[in-house]
Amino acid sequence: MKKVMAGLMVMAGVGGTCLAAETTTAAAPAPAPVAKTWADSVTLKGDFRYRYESINDDAKKNASKETYTRQRDRIRARLAAEAKCNDNLKAGIGLSTGGNDPISGNQTIGDGASKKDMKLDLAYFDYSFFPDTDANEVHVIGGKMKNPFITMNDDLMWDGDLNPEGMALKSQFGNEVVTVYGNAGYIWLQERDSKDPGMLYAGQGAAKFQFIPEISLTVGASYYGFQNLQGSDVIDWEGKNNGYGNTTKNGSISGTTTNKAWATEFTPVVYFASLDFWIAGLPVSIFGQELSNTDASKLDQGHLYGVSLGKAKIPGTFEVGYSYTELEKDATVGMWTDSDRWGGGTDGKGHKLYAKYQVMKNLQLGAAYFKDDKGIASGKATDYDRLQLDLVAAF
Repeated sequence: MKKVMAGLMVMAGVGGTCLAAETTTAAAPAPAPVAKTWADSVTLKGDFRYRYESINDDAKKNASKETYTRQRDRIRARLAAEAKCNDNLKAGIGLSTGGNDPISGNQTIGDGASKKDMKLDLAYFDYSFFPDTDANEVHVIGGKMKNPFITMNDDLMWDGDLNPEGMALKSQFGNEVVTVYGNAGYIWLQERDSKDPGMLYAGQGAAKFQFIPEISLTVGASYYGFQNLQGSDVIDWEGKNNGYGNTTKNGSISGTTTNKAWATEFTPVVYFASLDFWIAGLPVSIFGQELSNTDASKLDQGHLYGVSLGKAKIPGTFEVGYSYTELEKDATVGMWTDSDRWGGGTDGKGHKLYAKYQVMKNLQLGAAYFKDDKGIASGKATDYDRLQLDLVAAF
């Protein structure tokens, strides 16, 4: 009997083992990797701006020799695509409304609903030597590119819409306490078949000190060496014989029009600083620039001081700011400076107030008011007031 019971127990044990083996499921095979398409490496972005603008320019008169207020509505549309070619290389192309103006994509509406121009605004490559690090970066960029230099709000040198052409080097190295920046540019102004081209060779160095997470200070200097401009015709994209504020002399003869030629070279040196901190949960920035054209003997200075409060980014947030700017006649090349201050160019001074409000994701309201004097070198400056109301949709 004992032998029979033992045999049954052995059989039960064996049977249980077999049952367990039969009910055990095999591990599911790993899913096959999804093949990437070209769309996975391309980023699209763009924006559309509708602007109402009112301008009082006392230097201009109507047919009755009276000053008047110019009112207009303007649109700007931009679309850009950037492709990640590999871990180190990106390439981008961008389009913008606008004509030949290098510092504005605005198109005034009301010309019988005419078609609006769309131009190539960006075309560049960006090669990164350290693609997998955040603290250390070295980039070589070539083509028609975003401005590679550190700029301030309402910058003395640059209009925010300018995309220079040529080659640039951008770099930064640092840690949680200090970050050092080094930028350089080999920028084309004008190719000429009979004499040396108009060029810009630029270098910039800066350091950002992060004292505590809520307070940082950025200080730096820029050297902008424009070459072969003195005696050459001003690059006049408007075709209106415009010197953009700079001192000029008679240039070459074209038909019955005497063109304007630059009377001096330009080598502006710019010192800049920005103190950024937080008050009551709002970011604050106090910034400034000092500029001196070392190639001009007079009318060679520029000054910019400003402050901003808040950041219009998350729905319901706002930003307000103020700046004062003075840019003497030959402080820098006028054709690339802010096109809104006193109508663009150099030889002006004045105040700017602005406000922005983020209505919802990708939709922002903005307003800016300029109270300027233009033609300050003559001693008979005229008033220039400008109001802009913006609605910007971005994606």
